[in-house]
Amino acid sequence: MTTAILNEHLMKRKQLKLIRILSSSEGLVDFASTDYFGFARSLELLESRMDRIGSTGSRLLTGNHPRFEELEEKIARFHQAESCLLYNTGYTANLGLIAALGSIEPTFIYDLDIHVSMIDGICLSKAKSFAFRHNDLNSLEWRLKGAKPPIFVIVESIYSVSGDFAPLKELVGLCLRYGAELIVDEAHATGVCGKDGRGCVSEWGLEEQVFARMHSFSKTLGSHGGCILGSQALKDYLINFSRPFIYTVAMPLSALSLIEAGYEKLAREAHVHQQQLRDLVSYFQKRLGITGPQGPIQPIWINGVEEARSLSEKLRNEGFDVRALLPPTVKRGKECLRIVVHSFNQEEEIDRLAEALK
Repeated sequence: MTTAILNEHLMKRKQLKLIRILSSSEGLVDFASTDYFGFARSLELLESRMDRIGSTGSRLLTGNHPRFEELEEKIARFHQAESCLLYNTGYTANLGLIAALGSIEPTFIYDLDIHVSMIDGICLSKAKSFAFRHNDLNSLEWRLKGAKPPIFVIVESIYSVSGDFAPLKELVGLCLRYGAELIVDEAHATGVCGKDGRGCVSEWGLEEQVFARMHSFSKTLGSHGGCILGSQALKDYLINFSRPFIYTVAMPLSALSLIEAGYEKLAREAHVHQQQLRDLVSYFQKRLGITGPQGPIQPIWINGVEEARSLSEKLRNEGFDVRALLPPTVKRGKECLRIVVHSFNQEEEIDRLAEALK
């Protein structure tokens, strides 16, 4: 009976031609991954720094280790924050932060384009929530005027589909004016922006004006996991009220070693990779005759599911890994090819991609 119900839902997806399947990208030119600087392919990060393999339990039971707190202190210093708390993924970091804040009965005001991990956190929190139009400061101010405190405004510094940059300085100004706290997902800005790759918040010197930041280690850093940066009080609160932290087995020490090595490599090489990436993004936009955000995510908007899917498959057949974003990941009418430019891509690869897109 249950299997029949599952198959019925899957069949509906298939009929809409929106079924998701897993596929390999081996042997293809990478214009899809979020491994922006190629660190995920760096054998340098595999040097062992472990004294045990498994974590043995959650951090509140047997899974904690001095290496966790040492790494959290290093990451906090790197991003110029008071404290850092590690999570197993960026998704659970966002989920755990926002759901836990729901206990204080806040009002969440969020950009319509924020990541689903934050949407899920809002849903779990059962707090009052209101959306504002993407990157629209007037829409946000209208929401703020009618909001009941405590108020949290939730944004991404670089949005994962459009690649748009958030107007962080203006957002901070509005939050200060209306007594709201700002939460910034820096997943796609980690490494890509700021001195030594510290992110957009640090690039604008806004560390003290932002309540919480989420940084992901699975993109530019090439490893796995995420963290929440903020005050010591926030860290202590999350240790006590964040269920995805409390009830999850701790990361193995091997994961901590990869994260630490990634940060060390980032501190040494960020400037070079950032410049290479900027140059390649400019070349890409010039070659395709487009304008847009200056970050690594360069969407090509396509009108229709089949058109986006077929173009992605055409590019795959010509040796390029370029993924189509389709409903329900994006809204109908917002289908696109999310092309990701990396610091390791070559102008010749961009030339061939541009020809294939004609």
